[in-house]
Amino acid sequence: MNHGVPRRARVSRETRLLLVTALLSVGVLWILARIRFPDQPASPNPVQPILTQLAARPRYEELADQIAQLRPRLDPLLAGSILRIRNDVGLTWLGPAPAEAGERRDVLRADPASGLAVVSVPFLPAPPPVPWNPGDLQQPRYLVAAEAPTGTVSLRPVFVGSLVPVESPLWPGIIWTVPPAVGLTPGRFVFTTDGLLAGLVVEHGSRTAIVPGAVLLAEANRLQAPSTGIPGTLGLDVQALTPAIARATGAGAGVVVTRVDPGGPAAAGIEVGDVLEAAAGAPLPTPLHWTARAARVNAGDQLAVRVRRGTQIREVVLVAAPRSDPAGRQLGLGMRNVAAAGSVVTNVQRGSAADRAGLRPGDVITLAGTAKAPTPAAIRRAFERAPDGGAVLIAYDRSGAHAVTALEK
Repeated sequence: MNHGVPRRARVSRETRLLLVTALLSVGVLWILARIRFPDQPASPNPVQPILTQLAARPRYEELADQIAQLRPRLDPLLAGSILRIRNDVGLTWLGPAPAEAGERRDVLRADPASGLAVVSVPFLPAPPPVPWNPGDLQQPRYLVAAEAPTGTVSLRPVFVGSLVPVESPLWPGIIWTVPPAVGLTPGRFVFTTDGLLAGLVVEHGSRTAIVPGAVLLAEANRLQAPSTGIPGTLGLDVQALTPAIARATGAGAGVVVTRVDPGGPAAAGIEVGDVLEAAAGAPLPTPLHWTARAARVNAGDQLAVRVRRGTQIREVVLVAAPRSDPAGRQLGLGMRNVAAAGSVVTNVQRGSAADRAGLRPGDVITLAGTAKAPTPAAIRRAFERAPDGGAVLIAYDRSGAHAVTALEK
């Protein structure tokens, strides 16, 4: 035996097989990547980017092609900010409308709490929208927003990182809040990239949310049901109970009263500063919960309210009175400034001066009195300065057509 020659370490058979398998796997993956993506440049070091090459990369051109193919399917369903749900009936969102709002000419019925309205539209045979039922709300995805800033509908892709399900007293089911930076505008309808109705974008407190298509269509069916009641009012306004107000009033939960109509149903038993803790036995944790109750009452309806004033707690039964119509003396316009053009109408309050003048969401106001390309503030000033019984001349653009009207005060 030669003890002077060192023994060489032997590599086990299992180790050799593992190394050979790894090298063969790398080679096969590289070949597959070249076959799957022949337009990608070959890498001098294929090990690192192999998995990256095998994963398909999203391309804006492909998304644009999807939206272009989607347009013929969505065009029959959309008329400006209106979604056609039947051949002659559509849905639109009027925004948070006061309980005293009047009726717009094309509105068949509206919910004063949520702002959703069923409207009449010109007859056009069209298939009804199909609601989307997502499997995973946390999955990042592209949705398509239908926008009509000047009356002509455009489709815009919107990336949504996640959808968070929340309850809302204004809607008959779960709605989805979206991240603040998504950039969705309330009142717009959104769809999936394959044409399913994702829902309607609305305000939810300080957040933006999507009312799912199925919830939206269920609420539309409710609004289309016959109603014999006369809209009513309880004659008071509320706001959230902040920690400071809670300490001042001694209340732990509820909403605080900010206005009481001296001639309304609440005048006899409720004062400004009272805290409403519950209505019809249900807690009132937010002003939205009060709105959902109070805005939907009919004249003659009774609503039992638990009221806290200092250390005293009592129940007050309010009997809703018929709504008056002071909205007719209000401007009733939601607007957004368009640089060098004027102001685009985002919503029109039912029964207001703007509604009677025939203005619609999407109209671009180019003249208000003597102000050219007016800002929203300039339009409001022109209306406020008009005397009672007077009128303000308005010029506007609707889908490229120019017209004038008058806001009567």
